[in-house]
Amino acid sequence: MTPLISVVMPLFNASDTLFLALASLQAQSIQNWECIIVDDGSTDHPERIIQIINDPRIQYHRLVRNRGRGYARQHALEIAQGRYITFLDADDWIYPDKFQYQLELLEAEPSLALVSTGMAISNASDQLVGVRNANRNQPVLRAAMKTPGMPPLAFAPSMIVATLAKHTGFDPSFTIAEDADFLLRALLGKRYAVLPTCLYVYREPGSTTLDKVSSALDYCCRMFQKQFDQYPVHSAIEIAKVRGKQLIYYSAAALGLWNYMIARRSRVPNVMDHQQYQDARQIVSKIAAGYAVAV
Repeated sequence: MTPLISVVMPLFNASDTLFLALASLQAQSIQNWECIIVDDGSTDHPERIIQIINDPRIQYHRLVRNRGRGYARQHALEIAQGRYITFLDADDWIYPDKFQYQLELLEAEPSLALVSTGMAISNASDQLVGVRNANRNQPVLRAAMKTPGMPPLAFAPSMIVATLAKHTGFDPSFTIAEDADFLLRALLGKRYAVLPTCLYVYREPGSTTLDKVSSALDYCCRMFQKQFDQYPVHSAIEIAKVRGKQLIYYSAAALGLWNYMIARRSRVPNVMDHQQYQDARQIVSKIAAGYAVAV
Protein backbone atom coordinates (compact mmCIF):
# COMPACT_ATOMS: atom_id res chain seq x y z
CA MET A 1 0.00 0.00 0.00
CA THR A 2 1.31 3.44 -0.90
CA PRO A 3 1.74 5.44 2.30
CA LEU A 4 -0.42 8.50 2.84
CA ILE A 5 2.23 10.28 4.91
CA SER A 6 6.02 10.16 4.69
CA VAL A 7 7.93 11.16 7.81
CA VAL A 8 11.39 12.58 7.17
CA MET A 9 13.79 11.89 10.06
CA PRO A 10 17.47 12.88 9.90
CA LEU A 11 19.45 11.12 12.61
CA PHE A 12 22.82 11.75 14.21
CA ASN A 13 23.82 10.14 17.51
CA ALA A 14 20.31 10.24 18.99
CA SER A 15 19.85 6.63 20.09
CA ASP A 16 18.91 7.71 23.61
CA THR A 17 15.74 9.40 22.36
CA LEU A 18 14.96 7.33 19.26
CA PHE A 19 12.66 4.87 21.04
CA LEU A 20 10.32 7.67 22.13
CA ALA A 21 10.34 9.37 18.71
CA LEU A 22 9.43 6.17 16.87
CA ALA A 23 6.91 5.13 19.53
CA SER A 24 5.11 8.43 18.96
CA LEU A 25 4.72 7.47 15.30
CA GLN A 26 3.30 4.08 16.22
CA ALA A 27 0.85 5.81 18.57
CA GLN A 28 -0.70 7.88 15.76
CA SER A 29 -4.43 7.58 15.17
CA ILE A 30 -3.59 7.60 11.43
CA GLN A 31 -1.51 4.49 10.75
CA ASN A 32 -0.91 4.80 6.99
CA TRP A 33 2.59 6.29 7.19
CA GLU A 34 6.20 5.51 6.40
CA CYS A 35 9.25 6.86 8.19
CA ILE A 36 12.41 7.52 6.20
CA ILE A 37 15.35 7.60 8.61
CA VAL A 38 18.62 8.90 7.21
CA ASP A 39 21.49 8.17 9.56
CA ASP A 40 23.97 10.99 9.02
CA GLY A 41 27.06 9.08 10.15
CA SER A 42 26.05 8.15 13.72
CA THR A 43 28.46 6.22 15.93
CA ASP A 44 25.92 5.01 18.53
CA HIS A 45 24.37 2.23 16.40
CA PRO A 46 20.76 3.40 15.92
CA GLU A 47 20.18 0.43 13.61
CA ARG A 48 19.99 -1.78 16.69
CA ILE A 49 16.99 0.15 17.98
CA ILE A 50 15.29 0.00 14.60
CA GLN A 51 15.84 -3.76 14.50
CA ILE A 52 14.24 -4.13 17.95
CA ILE A 53 11.18 -2.12 16.90
CA ASN A 54 10.92 -4.19 13.71
CA ASP A 55 8.25 -2.09 11.98
CA PRO A 56 8.23 -2.48 8.16
CA ARG A 57 7.01 1.12 7.82
CA ILE A 58 10.36 2.34 9.16
CA GLN A 59 13.13 2.53 6.56
CA TYR A 60 16.75 2.96 7.62
CA HIS A 61 19.32 4.50 5.28
CA ARG A 62 22.87 5.16 6.44
CA LEU A 63 25.23 7.76 4.99
CA VAL A 64 28.88 6.75 4.99
CA ARG A 65 29.93 10.07 6.55
CA ASN A 66 28.27 13.05 8.18
CA ARG A 67 26.88 15.34 5.46
CA GLY A 68 24.72 17.73 7.48
CA ARG A 69 20.98 18.10 7.95
CA GLY A 70 20.27 19.71 4.58
CA TYR A 71 21.79 16.76 2.73
CA ALA A 72 20.16 14.18 5.03
CA ARG A 73 16.68 15.73 4.73
CA GLN A 74 16.97 15.96 0.94
CA HIS A 75 18.10 12.33 0.73
CA ALA A 76 15.02 11.24 2.71
CA LEU A 77 12.73 13.50 0.67
CA GLU A 78 13.85 11.88 -2.57
CA ILE A 79 12.97 8.44 -1.19
CA ALA A 80 9.58 9.41 0.29
CA GLN A 81 6.46 8.00 -1.42
CA GLY A 82 3.64 9.62 0.58
CA ARG A 83 1.05 12.12 -0.60
CA TYR A 84 2.08 14.38 2.28
CA ILE A 85 5.47 14.99 3.86
CA THR A 86 6.00 15.72 7.53
CA PHE A 87 9.02 15.87 9.81
CA LEU A 88 10.20 14.44 13.11
CA ASP A 89 13.65 14.87 14.58
CA ALA A 90 15.03 11.86 16.43
CA ASP A 91 15.22 13.73 19.75
CA ASP A 92 11.61 14.95 19.60
CA TRP A 93 8.19 13.25 19.66
CA ILE A 94 4.62 13.99 18.63
CA TYR A 95 1.13 13.78 20.13
CA PRO A 96 -1.01 10.80 18.99
CA ASP A 97 -3.56 12.90 17.06
CA LYS A 98 -1.07 15.08 15.17
CA PHE A 99 -1.43 13.43 11.76
CA GLN A 100 -5.20 13.27 12.02
CA TYR A 101 -5.69 16.97 12.79
CA GLN A 102 -3.33 18.07 10.02
CA LEU A 103 -4.82 15.75 7.42
CA GLU A 104 -8.35 16.87 8.22
CA LEU A 105 -7.43 20.49 7.55
CA LEU A 106 -5.32 19.83 4.46
CA GLU A 107 -8.08 17.78 2.84
CA ALA A 108 -10.82 20.20 3.86
CA GLU A 109 -8.85 23.10 2.36
CA PRO A 110 -7.17 21.83 -0.84
CA SER A 111 -5.69 25.25 -1.53
CA LEU A 112 -3.48 24.94 1.55
CA ALA A 113 0.09 23.96 0.81
CA LEU A 114 1.13 23.36 4.40
CA VAL A 115 -0.27 23.00 7.92
CA SER A 116 1.89 23.60 10.98
CA THR A 117 0.98 23.32 14.68
CA GLY A 118 1.93 24.60 18.09
CA MET A 119 4.92 23.14 19.90
CA ALA A 120 5.40 21.95 23.45
CA ILE A 121 8.91 22.77 24.69
CA SER A 122 10.44 20.20 27.03
CA ASN A 123 13.65 20.10 29.04
CA ALA A 124 16.23 17.32 29.39
CA SER A 125 13.99 15.62 31.99
CA ASP A 126 11.06 15.61 29.55
CA GLN A 127 9.13 18.16 31.62
CA LEU A 128 6.93 20.67 29.81
CA VAL A 129 8.55 24.09 30.26
CA GLY A 130 7.07 26.18 27.44
CA VAL A 131 4.51 26.48 24.67
CA ARG A 132 4.99 28.09 21.29
CA ASN A 133 2.53 29.01 18.51
CA ALA A 134 -0.48 27.76 20.46
CA ASN A 135 -2.33 30.87 21.57
CA ARG A 136 -5.37 30.85 19.29
CA ASN A 137 -8.79 29.23 19.56
CA GLN A 138 -9.10 28.17 15.94
CA PRO A 139 -6.87 27.46 12.93
CA VAL A 140 -5.52 30.65 11.43
CA LEU A 141 -5.49 30.68 7.65
CA ARG A 142 -2.88 33.18 6.52
CA ALA A 143 -2.36 34.94 3.21
CA ALA A 144 0.52 33.81 1.06
CA MET A 145 3.98 35.19 1.66
CA LYS A 146 4.44 37.70 -1.13
CA THR A 147 7.98 38.79 -0.29
CA PRO A 148 10.89 37.13 1.53
CA GLY A 149 10.87 37.16 5.32
CA MET A 150 11.52 34.85 8.25
CA PRO A 151 9.02 31.97 8.00
CA PRO A 152 6.02 32.84 10.23
CA LEU A 153 5.49 29.30 11.54
CA ALA A 154 7.42 26.38 13.01
CA PHE A 155 9.08 23.99 10.57
CA ALA A 156 9.31 20.90 12.77
CA PRO A 157 5.53 20.24 13.12
CA SER A 158 4.74 21.09 9.50
CA MET A 159 2.94 18.79 7.09
CA ILE A 160 3.26 19.76 3.44
CA VAL A 161 1.88 18.51 0.13
CA ALA A 162 4.52 16.13 -1.24
CA THR A 163 4.61 17.53 -4.77
CA LEU A 164 5.46 20.98 -3.41
CA ALA A 165 8.01 19.58 -0.95
CA LYS A 166 9.82 17.65 -3.67
CA HIS A 167 9.73 20.62 -6.05
CA THR A 168 11.14 22.89 -3.34
CA GLY A 169 13.80 20.53 -1.98
CA PHE A 170 16.37 21.12 0.75
CA ASP A 171 19.64 22.86 -0.01
CA PRO A 172 22.32 20.21 0.71
CA SER A 173 24.90 22.93 1.36
CA PHE A 174 22.94 24.15 4.41
CA THR A 175 24.21 22.23 7.44
CA ILE A 176 21.93 24.33 9.67
CA ALA A 177 18.86 26.55 9.05
CA GLU A 178 17.99 24.30 6.11
CA ASP A 179 14.46 24.23 7.52
CA ALA A 180 13.99 28.00 7.35
CA ASP A 181 15.38 28.10 3.82
CA PHE A 182 13.02 25.30 2.77
CA LEU A 183 9.98 27.01 4.30
CA LEU A 184 10.76 30.38 2.73
CA ARG A 185 11.03 28.93 -0.76
CA ALA A 186 8.00 26.66 -0.29
CA LEU A 187 5.68 29.33 1.12
CA LEU A 188 6.31 32.18 -1.30
CA GLY A 189 3.00 32.56 -3.14
CA LYS A 190 1.27 29.77 -1.17
CA ARG A 191 -1.44 29.59 1.53
CA TYR A 192 -0.82 27.84 4.82
CA ALA A 193 -2.43 27.31 8.22
CA VAL A 194 -1.32 26.90 11.81
CA LEU A 195 -3.28 24.67 14.18
CA PRO A 196 -3.44 26.43 17.56
CA THR A 197 -2.71 23.42 19.73
CA CYS A 198 0.52 21.69 20.76
CA LEU A 199 1.04 18.53 18.75
CA TYR A 200 4.86 18.42 18.54
CA VAL A 201 7.31 18.19 21.44
CA TYR A 202 10.63 19.95 20.90
CA ARG A 203 13.52 19.42 23.30
CA GLU A 204 15.14 22.84 23.49
CA PRO A 205 16.76 23.83 26.82
CA GLY A 206 20.43 22.91 26.92
CA SER A 207 20.69 22.39 23.17
CA THR A 208 20.30 26.05 22.20
CA THR A 209 23.72 27.69 22.47
CA LEU A 210 24.89 31.12 21.34
CA ASP A 211 27.24 29.59 18.76
CA LYS A 212 24.44 27.44 17.34
CA VAL A 213 21.99 30.35 17.12
CA SER A 214 24.59 32.66 15.60
CA SER A 215 25.53 30.04 12.99
CA ALA A 216 21.86 29.56 12.11
CA LEU A 217 21.48 33.31 11.64
CA ASP A 218 24.52 33.37 9.35
CA TYR A 219 22.80 30.76 7.20
CA CYS A 220 19.60 32.82 7.27
CA CYS A 221 21.57 35.65 5.69
CA ARG A 222 22.65 33.20 2.98
CA MET A 223 18.99 32.22 2.63
CA PHE A 224 18.00 35.82 1.86
CA GLN A 225 21.01 36.32 -0.42
CA LYS A 226 19.57 33.56 -2.61
CA GLN A 227 16.44 35.72 -3.05
CA PHE A 228 18.39 38.89 -3.85
CA ASP A 229 18.06 38.84 -7.64
CA GLN A 230 14.25 38.72 -7.50
CA TYR A 231 13.71 40.70 -4.28
CA PRO A 232 16.75 42.99 -3.80
CA VAL A 233 15.20 45.54 -1.42
CA HIS A 234 13.29 43.07 0.75
CA SER A 235 16.27 40.74 0.92
CA ALA A 236 18.60 43.54 2.03
CA ILE A 237 16.13 44.58 4.73
CA GLU A 238 15.79 41.02 6.02
CA ILE A 239 19.56 40.56 6.13
CA ALA A 240 19.85 43.75 8.17
CA LYS A 241 17.20 42.43 10.58
CA VAL A 242 19.09 39.15 10.99
CA ARG A 243 22.36 40.94 11.74
CA GLY A 244 20.54 43.11 14.25
CA LYS A 245 19.13 40.03 15.94
CA GLN A 246 22.62 38.55 16.12
CA LEU A 247 23.88 41.67 17.87
CA ILE A 248 21.03 41.48 20.39
CA TYR A 249 21.82 37.83 21.19
CA TYR A 250 25.54 38.52 21.67
CA SER A 251 24.75 41.48 23.90
CA ALA A 252 22.29 39.44 25.96
CA ALA A 253 24.84 36.66 26.42
CA ALA A 254 27.49 39.14 27.52
CA LEU A 255 25.07 40.53 30.11
CA GLY A 256 24.19 37.06 31.44
CA LEU A 257 20.71 37.15 29.92
CA TRP A 258 21.06 34.25 27.47
CA ASN A 259 18.67 31.89 29.23
CA TYR A 260 16.12 34.70 29.52
CA MET A 261 16.33 35.38 25.78
CA ILE A 262 15.71 31.73 24.96
CA ALA A 263 12.87 31.35 27.49
CA ARG A 264 11.01 34.43 26.22
CA ARG A 265 10.43 32.77 22.85
CA SER A 266 7.79 30.59 24.53
CA ARG A 267 4.90 31.26 26.88
CA VAL A 268 4.37 29.60 30.27
CA PRO A 269 2.23 26.44 29.96
CA ASN A 270 -1.22 26.54 31.55
CA VAL A 271 -3.09 23.74 33.30
CA MET A 272 -4.65 22.44 30.08
CA ASP A 273 -1.26 22.43 28.34
CA HIS A 274 0.20 20.30 31.13
CA GLN A 275 -2.74 17.89 31.08
CA GLN A 276 -2.62 17.37 27.32
CA TYR A 277 1.15 16.89 27.48
CA GLN A 278 0.92 14.29 30.23
CA ASP A 279 -1.90 12.42 28.47
CA ALA A 280 0.07 12.24 25.24
CA ARG A 281 3.31 11.30 26.94
CA GLN A 282 1.63 8.49 28.87
CA ILE A 283 0.39 6.89 25.64
CA VAL A 284 3.72 7.23 23.84
CA SER A 285 5.88 6.22 26.82
CA LYS A 286 3.93 2.99 27.26
CA ILE A 287 4.85 1.92 23.75
CA ALA A 288 8.49 3.01 24.12
CA ALA A 289 8.84 1.20 27.47
CA GLY A 290 7.93 -2.08 25.81
CA TYR A 291 10.89 -1.76 23.45
CA ALA A 292 13.33 -0.52 26.08
CA VAL A 293 12.94 -3.82 27.97
CA ALA A 294 14.42 -5.63 24.98
CA VAL A 295 17.64 -3.59 24.97
